[in-house]
Amino acid sequence: MKKVFLLLAVSLVVLPLSARPRLEFSPRGSLYISSVNFGIGADVIVNPTKTFGLRVNLAEVVFGDATAFSLNSGNLFSFSNFDILYYTDIAGLFSYVDIIFGLLSQDAGTSIAIGGGLGLEKYMEKGNYVFLEPALIFTDGPFTENDLVFRTSFGMKLGI
Repeated sequence: MKKVFLLLAVSLVVLPLSARPRLEFSPRGSLYISSVNFGIGADVIVNPTKTFGLRVNLAEVVFGDATAFSLNSGNLFSFSNFDILYYTDIAGLFSYVDIIFGLLSQDAGTSIAIGGGLGLEKYMEKGNYVFLEPALIFTDGPFTENDLVFRTSFGMKLGI
């Protein structure tokens, strides 16, 4: 219990250093191209500083060859459940760099996903953004059909 209170105390001190909303809820749609699949999901983004963010996958439903649902974990199409966002202004066009890391572990073994992408976002108002994020994800393991997945995500980041 002491660790939880310590984590909350550190969060209350560090999170106000961010110029962005500290916590963002992000509903999104994703198009996966390895075999064509479409996903509808939601993420939570924590921005401890103005240039750094952590994104965690909450839930996603993927439609396509096989319908799949994942709750706070990965799925067989991208299984990226942890992203690092580095906010920058690359050539006046891209708003952030997305570094992707994911694991999917079951009885047959463990698959890993590593990748990255660039995000375009447009500020709307009151800490809300719309975004478009193309990314390449390299996968390896017993659950992956293809070694390369192209993902394009689009949606909103709602500041809380």
